[in-house]
Amino acid sequence: MDRKILVGFIMDGKAGGIDRYLLNFLENVWDDEMQIDFLSNEVDGDLKEYLKKYHSRIFPIANLRHPVSQFRQVKQLIKAEDYDMVYLNISTAIDCIAAMAASRCRIPRILIHSHSSGNDCENIGKRKVLDGIHYFCRSFLYRFGTEYYGCSKKAGEWMFPKKIVDSPRFHTIFNAIDMKKFSFNDVLRRETRKELKIEDRFVIGHVGNFCYQKNQEYLLEVFEEIHRKCPKALLLMAGKGPRFEKIKKMADEKGLGDCVIMTGFRKDVYRLFQAMDFFVLPSNFEGLPTVGVEAQCSGLPCLMSSRITEEARITENCWFMSLKDKPEQWADFILAHRQKDRAGIKWLGNKENYSLENLKIQQIKQLVKGME
Repeated sequence: MDRKILVGFIMDGKAGGIDRYLLNFLENVWDDEMQIDFLSNEVDGDLKEYLKKYHSRIFPIANLRHPVSQFRQVKQLIKAEDYDMVYLNISTAIDCIAAMAASRCRIPRILIHSHSSGNDCENIGKRKVLDGIHYFCRSFLYRFGTEYYGCSKKAGEWMFPKKIVDSPRFHTIFNAIDMKKFSFNDVLRRETRKELKIEDRFVIGHVGNFCYQKNQEYLLEVFEEIHRKCPKALLLMAGKGPRFEKIKKMADEKGLGDCVIMTGFRKDVYRLFQAMDFFVLPSNFEGLPTVGVEAQCSGLPCLMSSRITEEARITENCWFMSLKDKPEQWADFILAHRQKDRAGIKWLGNKENYSLENLKIQQIKQLVKGME
């Protein structure tokens, strides 16, 4: 019976989709006879305290700038703790060192889970180099695993060869959410809009890290066109990241500073979704955007870039457009598809793929099978 699981890689428990997924994993599969530990490049005090109630430990290891050190540390940890399973959640194949160490230790179950479909790097030259390294590592990463997962088929195709993705060894586990928490609430909508002083505005919404991946520069160009045609429009953006100040300056330079609200990181994003009228996500790439699912659950019409997998579409009011289209085309589409009835959501058949209860069943069935 498998009892000891080593999971990688978590940051601070608040960093984004992978962190949320891993904490859901811990809560869903843990029992008092199981030891679930985590790998991280840096130990966060709050996260360490939170993990105590699950008797979970977090072990700091060297980052990828020191691959030899990381390999040695992971190998020594696995040997010392005698883990039965290693479960690695990664965004690029460059993060192959821990899988290599687990394979060298002859761990019987090595699970590799892909959570992205591109390299998030600010510098275009460096990004091309990283893409090259990723595809090189991708050619052998799968050899270190025994089971393969992705938050979407597109994420799987980014990380693994086609022969793996098309085989029974690959499984899709979608990014699930608490659907009740994000369901439309008219009272909360009115309260939040009043707090933000946006009661009479047409609110375009966006949630995400301010980085190359999320492409807020293009969003601002789209909003500029929307505002020109609809002066009551307002752009509400939540998140933090390396491009935050750049986007803020860009909004000011376009004369949009008074109609762009940048909240920074928010723990109550579900409230912001209620305040929005339309959600826009022009990402350069995604594994599968959890915020897109959350927005749809709150009844928002959504427009996403066509670089995002259509597996993210769970309502009829979700559409995709190419980033090759002009910002004016995006703006016209948004203005033409404004919805009034937030409560009357027309769900598609894949809705249940994203429920927390379904995630729990999937994780227990697929990730800890054979533990009885």
